Amino acid sequence: MKNIINVKNRFIEGLLKSDSVVIVEIYERFFPKALRFILQNKGTHEQAKDIFQESLLYIVIGIKERKLNIDCFEAYMFTICKNMWRRELERQKKRVIKDGFTTLVDKDTDFALFMLEQEQLELYQEKFALLSDNCKEILALFFNDVPYEEIIKELSYATINTARQRIFKCKNKLIKMIKSDNRFY
Repeated sequence: MKNIINVKNRFIEGLLKSDSVVIVEIYERFFPKALRFILQNKGTHEQAKDIFQESLLYIVIGIKERKLNIDCFEAYMFTICKNMWRRELERQKKRVIKDGFTTLVDKDTDFALFMLEQEQLELYQEKFALLSDNCKEILALFFNDVPYEEIIKELSYATINTARQRIFKCKNKLIKMIKSDNRFY
């Protein structure tokens, strides 16, 4: 199992080995931050416990099945918790109530969909990091809905067409890198 994981990360090793001492430490060190985030975003203590547990499960499955490499356990754990909670909030918004009945969502199906979305996000982030600094900067502005006029000023481009062409080239480069990866589906 050591060839799958970064040997330096005792939290991951502890999770994979079901080491109760390490798991208790994970809860003591990292759960309060996830709890605070969920409570501040319309959640309950029980929901935070569920999200934290599902996040740990996601990490274990990711390491075992996808050979996921985690550089910083704390940051990754918190990101997974945030993403799961945001997904839960979106699901709650979309829940359709008709004639007094609530549409139920299968928890296993929902978790599987989250895993797929998270894998796609991780692939995107990995490929985005490989772009040139200029491409990262212009795409970050574009994806954050910064108007072309501001992009031109920020990056000192001559015209809107220059900015559009640069955005187009950078997006195509990113898409090509993502599609060429065997994890893309």
